[in-house]
Amino acid sequence: MKIPHKIFSVAIVISAAVLLPASSYATVTMTLPQYVQEILLNNHSLRAGVKGVEADYYSVLAAVGYQRPSTAATLSGSYATKQATEHNVTVGSLGLRLTQRIDISGSYKLDERQNILGYEVSRANFDDNVNTMIAAAEQTWWSAVLARENMKLQREILLQRSENHRVTMEKYNQELVPRLDIVRSDAQVVEAGSLVKNAETTYLNLLAELSYMAGGLDVEPVEEELQVPVFDVALNFDEALAYRPDVRAAKLTLERAKLVKSLTAKGLSPTLDFAFQFTPWSDPEAYATPNSKQAGASLTLSVPISDGNQTKYRVMNADRLIQAAESNLEALKESTRRDIAVAMNNWRNASAAEQDKKIQVERSEEELKITELMYSEGMGAQIDLINAQTAYQAVKTEYLDAVKNMYVALVALRKAIGDYSPDEDGSWSEARERYGRGNDILGETGLKTLRTDMKKLKAKNGKKK
Repeated sequence: MKIPHKIFSVAIVISAAVLLPASSYATVTMTLPQYVQEILLNNHSLRAGVKGVEADYYSVLAAVGYQRPSTAATLSGSYATKQATEHNVTVGSLGLRLTQRIDISGSYKLDERQNILGYEVSRANFDDNVNTMIAAAEQTWWSAVLARENMKLQREILLQRSENHRVTMEKYNQELVPRLDIVRSDAQVVEAGSLVKNAETTYLNLLAELSYMAGGLDVEPVEEELQVPVFDVALNFDEALAYRPDVRAAKLTLERAKLVKSLTAKGLSPTLDFAFQFTPWSDPEAYATPNSKQAGASLTLSVPISDGNQTKYRVMNADRLIQAAESNLEALKESTRRDIAVAMNNWRNASAAEQDKKIQVERSEEELKITELMYSEGMGAQIDLINAQTAYQAVKTEYLDAVKNMYVALVALRKAIGDYSPDEDGSWSEARERYGRGNDILGETGLKTLRTDMKKLKAKNGKKK
């Protein structure tokens, strides 16, 4: 006895709904190197960081301004209707004054250097933000690529199960299989449709994250053959400590803390101030000091006696900051060693899993083909077909996860050794060339060069193809 094709029709509707091209926010397809360049140029957080570094540069110039001579012009005048025996008295003067504090304690160089180191720390922290940002971007990129592969896989499984359901419907109509097979195959189609929707949602969420990091540009990874990553990271702990920008920032912070302590210790040092005054005009001539068309100079020596132990406790404070900076530097060294070890372990585990899952996928795929053939010929049970499909789906998904974990481990390794940070040594002379004339640098992050050349990655993938 034949039954209405209601269940089969519902399955077809579900299949058509999930197989239609999903609404995508991605409008620009690009390669990974192009995407990284887009982030460097247009990521708003990085652009804000650039302006923050520029602001810190000018802050240094302003902070040492007191070391330079200062000049002032004063114009004064007064009018009185009665003064002693005189009536309607008018007086006035114009004076020029030049002052300069003479550094007799040697604090000027220390103060200038500690301010410059503050700028260098800010610059190193920005480089660390770049390292973190690009690492997160590449990890999201590969996650999106693998999510798209998983989405394709789930759609293929849905098609496969829809076809199996059609075959089961025909067999049932011919009274070759029980109704239970119809119920099972229909449930498999519904489950596959749900997995497709979940895979599409995951992919779209990752595209949204890629867009956010690219400054709002809708981005989608270019369609390329999926490549299994090759280990191409040169591991060297000492080089990692030299290149990692957060370690460089910690070293600069320690150096600055030592300078601050030396500078603070000069809190009770004597000061010598020089002043030069000239009065080009005064009426009456003796109204101002010095008198009209006369000049005067002075030296003032101040010797502090007591400051209520402020210098003592500030030195103690600076000493504790030095100890904190030393501990922080050692902690960063240990965390670098840990990050490299963990990422390396994850790489080995993911690489081994990829090899194992690859073999399992081949065997599971062969088993599925045989089971499908037997079922279509009426020589196999439906439960065997469902089990074979479920096993194939699981092992193929696990294989994609293993490949993704390999990419994630490589990204973590590159981040751990500072490969994503700009290739800069953080020198003040370079900063003077950049900002010395007070000009803003357009697209500053875009001018930075990553030590990990993304073009090499693209060339390797092209060579494999």
